[in-house]
Order: sequence, then C-alpha cells, then structure tokens
Amino acid sequence: MAETLDEGPFYHGTKADLRSGELLTPGYRSNYRPEIVMNHIYFTAVPDGAGLAAELAPGEAAPGSTS
Repeated sequence: MAETLDEGPFYHGTKADLRSGELLTPGYRSNYRPEIVMNHIYFTAVPDGAGLAAELAPGEAAPGSTS
C-alpha cells in the first residue's frame, strides 16, 4: 500500500510522556486489562476520543495526547 489515505493528525490517548512524532509500538500491557499484553495499538483522528481514553487510563500522571 503506497497511497496515504489520511494525512491526520492522529491522536493516542495516554498518560505516558509522549512527544509528537514518537513511534508507538505494541507489546505493552493494556491500560484497561493489565493482565493482557497488547499486540496492537489504538489511535484516532478524534481529539476528544483520545482525551477520553487518557482520562480512563490508570496512572498518576496527567492525561495527554500526542499527534
């Protein structure tokens, strides 16, 4: 697949300290079911969706999202 279907921006709801342009990779525990190691990542073009996911994620850090 050589054609870009959507230029973004894309958002990933998290409490991790991510910077714009960082590579997101699978292989980490789920935010919602920590007994599961994820083999994929979720991202969205909807900023409010990423914000909601960050609010629901466990952890002490402030929610944020990156594009």
